[in-house]
Amino acid sequence: MSKQRYRNIQSVLLLVSIIILTSAIYFGFVNGLEACPLCLMQRLCTFLFGFFCLMGLCLSTLRRARSVCVMQMGAMAAGIYFASRQLWLQSLPVDSSAVCMPGFDALVHYFSKTQIVTALLWGTGDCAEVTWRWLGLSMPAWSALYFVIMFLVSAVVFLSLGRRLADVERA
Repeated sequence: MSKQRYRNIQSVLLLVSIIILTSAIYFGFVNGLEACPLCLMQRLCTFLFGFFCLMGLCLSTLRRARSVCVMQMGAMAAGIYFASRQLWLQSLPVDSSAVCMPGFDALVHYFSKTQIVTALLWGTGDCAEVTWRWLGLSMPAWSALYFVIMFLVSAVVFLSLGRRLADVERA
């Protein structure tokens, strides 16, 4: 993979991440959808992925590009976890005990920092609500699709960089 092609791919990935974050802000401010703890973590994963794409754009050589791809795949794997967790919570019956936690606002005001971190990692009752659907899929399902696609693209780039570096070392 050439340096220019790597930068083009990173530019597209960064643009997609910016679009995703912008749409999350749009849904929050224009449509009035409040982000639950798992949604916040998915946004953080998207932000980190975009930051790693920006890091990839700033590389002067491809020597550290594989490390950037590993960081991108890590952010996307975390995003897949959070989106899958939210999808699982949404699939539970309404009266399930796994969903019986207070909302994130109540956690921030009345609970300790460790309980807040636990809520961010495991979700709260807010995370089980399906507030938006498009083409039959909820927001976390679309997020999971985004995370899986970005993970796969990063993995393909990682593997092609490995071939490129192996070819350079043989020459």
